[in-house]
Amino acid sequence: MNLNNPKPSPFRFIGFNVIESIIKYTPIVDSEMNMEFGISPSGVIDKNKKKYQITLLVEIKDKSEQFFSKVVINGIFEFKEVTSIEHLDNYFFINAPAIIFPYIRSYIAALTSLSGFGTINLPPINVGMLKEDLKANTIDGELGI
Repeated sequence: MNLNNPKPSPFRFIGFNVIESIIKYTPIVDSEMNMEFGISPSGVIDKNKKKYQITLLVEIKDKSEQFFSKVVINGIFEFKEVTSIEHLDNYFFINAPAIIFPYIRSYIAALTSLSGFGTINLPPINVGMLKEDLKANTIDGELGI
């Protein structure tokens, strides 16, 4: 690798938007919350605009139904050229969720800490586990951006 002449990436992060945010909390005296969370990924590749939109839906809930939160975030990326999906496979299905997930973690921590019942910190995850679901839920389409 030549550090004096770095090769530009064919994939660039543009930004993100929180498009849905729900939080519900019912305090129960002397109750310990036992949280679990799930992630549902999807994506749209707009080859004409050379843009990729990843959507991550994160749901967090307490087994005692004391707490529920749902956050949906879109991340927008641009790419230079796609001759095939496999050409940018790792960028779309590995790097994009790795870039977006910390924004969700930060958003949920801020939202819950400002809600008066304590901060919920999602653990870091291996986003590689999302690859196959994201690949299966990514379509060719037209983005309105």
